[in-house]
Amino acid sequence: MENNHVFSESYEKRKKAVRAALCHESTVRKRDQSHISVKIVAVVAILSALTLSVYAAIQWIDFHIEQDENDVYVHAGIIQTENSDDQSKPLRSWRAENGEISIQLKIPGMPSDMIEDKTAPGKWHGSDDSRAITINGIDLRRSALNTVVGDATEIKSLSAGDNSVYVIEKGETSFYSRIAFIVFEEEELVLMMWVGYGITETELLNIVSDITIEETADTSVAIPIMNENITADNYIPEVVNLEKRHVLESELSEIGDSVRDVEDWYTVTVNDVSIYDSTAVLNPKYILNKEKVDKFIDDSGKLITYNRTPIIYNEDGTKEFGQSTQVAKKLYCITLTMSDINQNEEMIYACVNGFHLHGYTVENGEVKQISDNSVIDAKPQNHAMTCEPIYREYLCDGQYKVAYLVDEDISEGNLVLSSYTGKVYIKIQ
Repeated sequence: MENNHVFSESYEKRKKAVRAALCHESTVRKRDQSHISVKIVAVVAILSALTLSVYAAIQWIDFHIEQDENDVYVHAGIIQTENSDDQSKPLRSWRAENGEISIQLKIPGMPSDMIEDKTAPGKWHGSDDSRAITINGIDLRRSALNTVVGDATEIKSLSAGDNSVYVIEKGETSFYSRIAFIVFEEEELVLMMWVGYGITETELLNIVSDITIEETADTSVAIPIMNENITADNYIPEVVNLEKRHVLESELSEIGDSVRDVEDWYTVTVNDVSIYDSTAVLNPKYILNKEKVDKFIDDSGKLITYNRTPIIYNEDGTKEFGQSTQVAKKLYCITLTMSDINQNEEMIYACVNGFHLHGYTVENGEVKQISDNSVIDAKPQNHAMTCEPIYREYLCDGQYKVAYLVDEDISEGNLVLSSYTGKVYIKIQ
């Protein structure tokens, strides 16, 4: 969408102040856990004062979206009415408790080749990596949505059935070609969707046109709520950073240590770590994403070299492909025990899936995660690196075997097994 509005000098000054607070670090830059890493920022008073309404406010939801060069600012909040503080409405959460409720999506229009990812809720993958969708919820009963999306090229407003979708087109180096927002007025909820290059606009409209939201107590089918850690009790008109915090190297646990997660759901102990050059040691029945694994092995299961292309971030916020190098992966098989469990079986499966294996460096005593922003053969959406498990097998007596593919050069350095939701950090090597 072209924006010919001329901003006043005072407007520009206020925008610069907000941009200084948000910075380019708050742009959507990398895939995560469960999802892409995004900051939800609580700056309603400031951002609402300077945001130009590109799209008209909806009856119950104030929704603003504006493009400024390569950045797009998005705001959504509940319009205050006499019923706005109705305490009978439950808050939404992936880990619902104390009167909260989880939600699941019904999507009849999802293409037939798209299968929900076993390793993370709200993620679907199709016949190749370019056909991918990730969906998270933002509960406006908890806090307003204020975020900035970088590397944007265009904004579109599309109509699909009873739903409207606002689509931000991204540059060619982005893992996802589009980020879309769907506003559900009566539910006081916004869905944020990351849409892959292989999903056509027609398919996107089919997906959006008949999405429905249902409450559920089953966390295995619930989607993540991105702002569930922001409530009325801790809401402040300042930037709130929900990204992974850095930990001190001295805080890392060791193999054999029993570590209690911060949610008091389980105790985890890493028992053993084995490294292989082939996936033939795995039981094919328990491989979580065969299509991803097949990119890095030959017919016998041996790990082969591939062309890894890094994505380089420029100071002006743009991105480009770097020089490709040939690397192969190593297979890390980790045996761990989950004990003293205070959750149902489905949630424990989700917790096991949530353990990610990262390379890291140490700066001033702090653990700095090595970026995994790279693709195969300079092809967008064709992910080269992953910290997620590609294998999960239940053994017995609370023991699980999980496996990861780690690039050879990264495997020569430090590795940490971590769970962001559980605040568990275990040094593997």
